[in-house]
Amino acid sequence: MTFSWIERLEGVSRAEWDSVLFASERPSPFLSRQFLVPWVGAFAAGRPVRIGRWESGGRARGLVFLYRRADSGGWELMGGEDVADSLDAAVVKGAEGEFWDAFLRSSRELLAEGPLFLPNLVTGAPSLAILPRLCDALGYALTVEEMDRSPFVPIPVSYESYLESLGKKNRHELRRKVRRAGDALPGLAFRVVATREELSRDFPSFVDLHRKSHAGKRDFMDGRMEGFFREAAEAFLDAGWLRLAFLSSGTRDVAAAFQLAWRGALMLYNSGYDPEKREASPGVVLVARCIEDAIRLGMREYDFLRGRERYKYDLGGRDRIVSKAIVRLP
Repeated sequence: MTFSWIERLEGVSRAEWDSVLFASERPSPFLSRQFLVPWVGAFAAGRPVRIGRWESGGRARGLVFLYRRADSGGWELMGGEDVADSLDAAVVKGAEGEFWDAFLRSSRELLAEGPLFLPNLVTGAPSLAILPRLCDALGYALTVEEMDRSPFVPIPVSYESYLESLGKKNRHELRRKVRRAGDALPGLAFRVVATREELSRDFPSFVDLHRKSHAGKRDFMDGRMEGFFREAAEAFLDAGWLRLAFLSSGTRDVAAAFQLAWRGALMLYNSGYDPEKREASPGVVLVARCIEDAIRLGMREYDFLRGRERYKYDLGGRDRIVSKAIVRLP
């Protein structure tokens, strides 16, 4: 068993990266090549990166992707706090303890430069169970704190069953919003991008609706972020994971949802709507249509990802806790 450091993403082969990720306990699209390659290009260009590679039996069985924080305050998982939603190391299922033991024993020099930040560890992330024991045994300081919630909806066998699961008040409210949207938005239609040509045509509409939604989203979706989203969308589409959905009225899009179909879950990564149509609740109606789409696709859950927005709970969201772990030298 050996642990080594690689200093550029290109040093990890496509086959090795995918084989480790998809053999892990909790594979995340935010640890995929399709996400991290454009993320590094947009947000970590010129910064030092380190990929920890753990090998056993002649093949890679664990990878952890790190970059140097801009404030020179240590190292952090690639993807960071603000853009990724669920992170961790990628380790073959069952080998997580050996991986983190090898990582910690090989990281004193790295941690001498500053703390290691592990954000966006969602309930069930293997590192949350393993690091407390290992850090204590090997003499590292570890803090773990809650940073957010990540609501999700278990998917039943039918849309009617889903509505029944909401409870009387929320079920009535959702049906009312759907009826009102149908009355207020003539020619209401739902579509999902399926080809590169459609993505090229429709991506600007997603960006426009995202920026219109409110000031925070406008500030978030600057030129650099737009470039990242476009590159990631293209990579996700080529991999068969992107479900960029729109709700339109006639020829005008009124809501958009950037989603990922990932191993039995439909994930809502980002969204936007036309505030001029706020009274018709196009954003909520679109998400309801997306949940209906997830049922049709046979998904096991609809994952709202990070954020405690009220509509997620009105639509049946149940919480997962999102934590941040920080590892330091004593």
